Amino acid sequence: MVHFVQQYSQVLVSSDAHKYVARVYAAQPLVGRWDGWFVFFPLHGGRALATDRETTQSSLSAVAYWATGISTTYLEGALERARALLPEARLARRAEQAGREEELARAEAAAYGEAAAEARLEALEAKQRHREAEELLMAERSESARSAAELHERAAAAARAEVREAERRRRQAEREARAGRRYASNAAGQRAARAANHTPKRRASRNRKKRP
Repeated sequence: MVHFVQQYSQVLVSSDAHKYVARVYAAQPLVGRWDGWFVFFPLHGGRALATDRETTQSSLSAVAYWATGISTTYLEGALERARALLPEARLARRAEQAGREEELARAEAAAYGEAAAEARLEALEAKQRHREAEELLMAERSESARSAAELHERAAAAARAEVREAERRRRQAEREARAGRRYASNAAGQRAARAANHTPKRRASRNRKKRP
């Protein structure tokens, strides 16, 4: 059962310039518990506005005592809270919230789009750096291969020169050996000739010495 507790004498003006008179009501939903709330009645016709539960007390007299300490500022705040509970106000808040969510979604989509664009740009730059690195690597390998080929060519040329020098020395040694053999053969022939020329003369002289 709802109990009327108190009506306030001051006239309250809402933010939309409507004038109201405030009352306090109370009810006992459970034993030992009394809830109190405000109801604002328009002075020039219209819909009454009510707040949610504003207080919970142990008795109806406690709610009445609480109501005596309410200030005008508190009532003005309660009036705005009551206006916020109107269906159209709730719908307006929902629409505003939906608008904010939509704006946030667009901002988030734009941020993701920018991030995706930056990621694509970074991917292209990374691909370019990879291509440049591969080109540098291939150039380095080509230079290394050319250097190695030049070294091998110089080594082969040196080896061929050594072969030619060894062949020249071998031919020279053969020529010197043949010359030595010819010299030795000539010397032997000359010695044999000299020996052949001197031997008969000695025999003749010996024969002359033996004759009486």
